[in-house]
Amino acid sequence: MAFASTYRRLTGGIVALGLAFAAATAAHAQSPITIRIGAASNVLFGPVFVLNDASNGIAAKHGLKVESRIFNSGIATMEAALAGDLDVAFPNTRILLPLLKSGKACFKAGISFVDVNTVNMVTITAIKTPADMVGKKIGTRRGGIGEVALHMWLAKQGIARDSVSIVNLAEEDQPIALARGNVDGIIWPEPTPSLALEISGNKVHRFGDIGSAFRDVSPVNVTCAWVQKNGDQGMKALIAAWIDAVEFLKRNPDAGAQVTARALQITPADVMKIWKNGGWPEGWPGSLTDAQIDMYETYGAYLKSNNEMDSMPNMSEWISSKWLKEIDPSRVKLDKHKL
Repeated sequence: MAFASTYRRLTGGIVALGLAFAAATAAHAQSPITIRIGAASNVLFGPVFVLNDASNGIAAKHGLKVESRIFNSGIATMEAALAGDLDVAFPNTRILLPLLKSGKACFKAGISFVDVNTVNMVTITAIKTPADMVGKKIGTRRGGIGEVALHMWLAKQGIARDSVSIVNLAEEDQPIALARGNVDGIIWPEPTPSLALEISGNKVHRFGDIGSAFRDVSPVNVTCAWVQKNGDQGMKALIAAWIDAVEFLKRNPDAGAQVTARALQITPADVMKIWKNGGWPEGWPGSLTDAQIDMYETYGAYLKSNNEMDSMPNMSEWISSKWLKEIDPSRVKLDKHKL
């Protein structure tokens, strides 16, 4: 009788151990969460390129399988996300706000992507004061970040936006147009301004403190569909991986430049040069702050003055600090805005 009882306990324990081992093995073998991230063909998308590079192990560490694609602009990543082809996109916030307000787009944002003065203006040397801008032609992509930055800066200077003509130019065409005299200036993120300086030499100069009126501030936008599918666990994994990618770039800029160069098929030296001119990698904050939310509201005020949006979307339906608070609460600095 005692032997039978002992046998049952032993066999029961073996079965329990077997089940526990099987459960642990299944958990270890669980497939990583796939996340499709879009990036524009620009060095400021360094964190995406780092996450997509399996050699550093960051994505795998957080249980993610990153699939990235390169597009010609941040807006194009949004269009792909709205079509269901991407899970993470980086549209110009000024473009995104009206879509969020109208319900035509649904994203969740739990961490910042960029917070930096990326936009610079290069003009002919005859333009020495803001008043000299009146009547001049400035090349930029119409409706893009350059036009918005210019309008915000002109407003701060007390100059009517319609007193300066916008010439619609793709970023790759702006330096040549300035060199040929087709425009009096260009405004766009790096490396376009630096290329314009190289091509035109002492005939042009950097002009205007654009950063005093406009900063490029945008979050990592994750589609609502991906969040619904992968829940809080997925969002926390992405945010933790994003922080690691940003810290990788800050600790190892040379290695980060090599990863970025491979993704864009340029040289690491070119990447480092553009980063230096554009204020990277410090421009990747990996945080949520009141100043960032204030900038979104500044974009909204611009859109309302432009009759492109009647009111701001509900920010709490778009941005939430709950995931970042669990990962690293020191990166959440929201006193004014309760999100």
